[in-house]
Amino acid sequence: MSNFNFRFVFLLVLFVAVAGRSTRAGNFFLVEKVKYSVTFGESDHNYLPGHLMRMGVFFKNNCSGNVKVSEELIVTDSTGVKVWNTVINLELFQNGNVTVPLMVPVPKTSGTFTLTMASNGNVEAIPSFVFNVVLPHKSPRLSKLLVHTPDSEEGLNKFLKTWGIKAPELSWGQVLLLGKKSWNQYVNNDKVITQLIDRALKREMSVIFIDFGPANANEDLQNKVGLPYDVSMSFVKAKSPEQSFILKTGYKELTYDLTSNQMKKWNGYYGMVVPATDMRFEGKGVKINAYATTGENPFRFPLVELIPVNGKGKIYFSQIITDGRLDETVKSPRNKPELPAYDPLAVQFLLNLISATVGDNLLK
Repeated sequence: MSNFNFRFVFLLVLFVAVAGRSTRAGNFFLVEKVKYSVTFGESDHNYLPGHLMRMGVFFKNNCSGNVKVSEELIVTDSTGVKVWNTVINLELFQNGNVTVPLMVPVPKTSGTFTLTMASNGNVEAIPSFVFNVVLPHKSPRLSKLLVHTPDSEEGLNKFLKTWGIKAPELSWGQVLLLGKKSWNQYVNNDKVITQLIDRALKREMSVIFIDFGPANANEDLQNKVGLPYDVSMSFVKAKSPEQSFILKTGYKELTYDLTSNQMKKWNGYYGMVVPATDMRFEGKGVKINAYATTGENPFRFPLVELIPVNGKGKIYFSQIITDGRLDETVKSPRNKPELPAYDPLAVQFLLNLISATVGDNLLK
């Protein structure tokens, strides 16, 4: 073999060897880039300032060897500024996984925040979890109001007393607030509750039914129930519950101190905020105004107002689920997202709803 041919063959073999190393190195780099995955577990979405978020962080090894992990977890505000961080160091064994229990101190200021990861490039996908910090407030208008509720509604009475808006007698209040127990009594023609509603309307008060729905699980949804103003209503089965709803714009009392008109994924009940039933009204001589739509289906109206064309008072029906979400002292078990849980956003919503139902004529 001539010197020229020898050198050519040598260079060719060298080129192939280098290219092979490059390809193998490139493949190794690609494997390294996705060598493990990180996901966030379940947690509440709404917190009071300064409370703790508890969450499981799941690390999964995607390759055949052991992997050393060093990841920085951060919390950023709505502008992207980092307000908290921690570093997790661990070793993942071959095809293994580890769950790290994480406790994140919630910021002391209200706002929307994101828990995420400042990845070093080795993770398959960067997880993120958005949460809100909410400190409920009464609007100046609500501070002028008093609300009455029957003695049977123990939870609502506690709520009103906590917020200093409880009226001991109906004649002292501008609003009659009713819950599930009151609706059950009304459906069963309880004279005490029907007379209470009648008195409130004659005084031009606002009557609010919250957590509105069938009185019991076995109720025939097609049964019509007579309401004031010669109106009847029945429930219609919807496709599924909803995890979000959108408040109508242009009503500053209804949206007071809320960063967005859209409410979604409240704490507890797997984030469900609207049940799988719709309201159907029949009658004449009333105006029906919708103040919210559901997030998935804009043709569902979970918050409506009935105003008589000729008559006194107003009635509001809210299907928004606040039951079990109003009492801060009630602690739900950890890792039980199906159970009810306190939610400061639900508290702010109810405070706003009460305030929004009262006309200027009742403030004099």
